[in-house]
Amino acid sequence: MSSVLDERRDIAPSTTILHLPPDVHSLDAAQETIEWGEAYGLTLDVDQKATIFAAMGERLDGSWAAAEVADFKGRQAGKNDTLKVRQGAGVDLFGEKLIIHTAHEFPTANEDFLRLVAVYEAYDDLRRKVARVRYANGEQGIEFVNGARIKYKARTTGSGRGFAEADLVVYDEAQHLIADHLAASLPAMLVSAQFQAWFCGSGGLMSSVLAWRLRLRALSGDGGRLAYTENTAQIVSLVDGELEMSIPADLLDEDVLLTHPGYRAGRTTRETMETMCQSLGVDKFAREILCVWDPMPEGSATDSAITSDEWTAGYDRKSAMVGRIVLALDTGFDLDRASIGSAGRRSDGNAHVELVETGPGTSWVEMRLVSLLDDHPVAAVTIDASGPARVLVPMVKR
Repeated sequence: MSSVLDERRDIAPSTTILHLPPDVHSLDAAQETIEWGEAYGLTLDVDQKATIFAAMGERLDGSWAAAEVADFKGRQAGKNDTLKVRQGAGVDLFGEKLIIHTAHEFPTANEDFLRLVAVYEAYDDLRRKVARVRYANGEQGIEFVNGARIKYKARTTGSGRGFAEADLVVYDEAQHLIADHLAASLPAMLVSAQFQAWFCGSGGLMSSVLAWRLRLRALSGDGGRLAYTENTAQIVSLVDGELEMSIPADLLDEDVLLTHPGYRAGRTTRETMETMCQSLGVDKFAREILCVWDPMPEGSATDSAITSDEWTAGYDRKSAMVGRIVLALDTGFDLDRASIGSAGRRSDGNAHVELVETGPGTSWVEMRLVSLLDDHPVAAVTIDASGPARVLVPMVKR
C-alpha cells in the first residue's frame, strides 16, 4: 500500500499542498479515468493527473478511498478540464447515475455544461450514449440512455434539495461556498453506496470559511478521507498548531510562476503573466492567478477560543449590567444573519457580556438599534468595518 501512495506523490512535482486519503489499495480507476480523457481529446497535464490520482484511489472493497476531494489552483489552471474527465468517466466507466455540478454563479455552471456537451457531440460513440440534452434555464443537464444524469445548478440554499442517491456532487468556485449551500446538497449523497464531494476553487477569500477548513485539514496531515491538491505561490504551514503564511518577494520569479499549472504546462506565457500582474495589481494577481489566499477568517479553525460548554458554564441569570454599556453589531459572511451584543460592568465590577438579539438578514437591525439607544445609556457602538458587517456602518452614523 505504501508503494501506491508513493506513486501518487511522485506524479505531483508542483503540488504545493498535498493530502492523500488512507487505505488506498488500487489506482486502476484513476488510470482508467485519465485514459478516458485522452480518448476524447482531454489530455490532462501533470497537475491535473495528480488530482485524479489523489482522488480516485480505491479501497480493497472497491469503494473510493476519498469521500471528499479538494482542488485549489489559480484561475485558468485546468480545474474544470479535470472535472469534465471525472464526470465523463463517472458515467461511462463507473456506473454513476446522478452527478450534480454546482457553481457560485449561473454563467459558470452553464459554461461548464456547454463544454461537456461539446465533448459528447464531438464523438460518435459518446453521442450515441446521450438520450437528451436539456438546455432550458434551470434545467441544464445531460441525460443518458442508461438512465444516468449530469445536472448543472447555480448554488442556492435550495439547490440540490429534492435529489436523492447522488454519486458525485461538485462544488465549483468553492471559495464562495457557505454552510447553507452545503446543507442543501450534500445530503443528496446520504444513501449512495459510493459517493464523492468535489470542492474546486481558487485563492480563498476573507469569507471562505469552509474552504479554509478543508485547507487546514490538509495542512494538519490528519484530514481523514480527504484528497487535497493545491498549487499556490503562498508559503504556508502549520507549526505546533499555529498557521504561518508568507508570499515570495517577487511574484514574477520563474520558480514562482511555475506554481501555476497553466504556465508550467505551456498554456500561457511569461509575457501574459507580466501583463496580468500589471493589469490586476500585485494583490489580485497573487490571489486570482497564483492562488494566494487571504488571511484566515474567524470560524475556520475547528477549535474555538471559547467552547460552547465553557460559554454555558458562565451563564448567570442574576447578572446585570449597571451604568453605561457598549453595543456590538456583526453579520454572517453572506449577510444571511445579523446579531447585536452588549458588554458592560456589573455592580461588583466584574464584566458582563450578552447576546441581545440575532435574526435573519440585516433589515431589522436599524430599528432595534434605535430602540436600544433610546432605552439604555450606550457609550459606544462597535462594528468590525473590515468585514461584511461594514454594511451596517451607515445606520450607526445616522
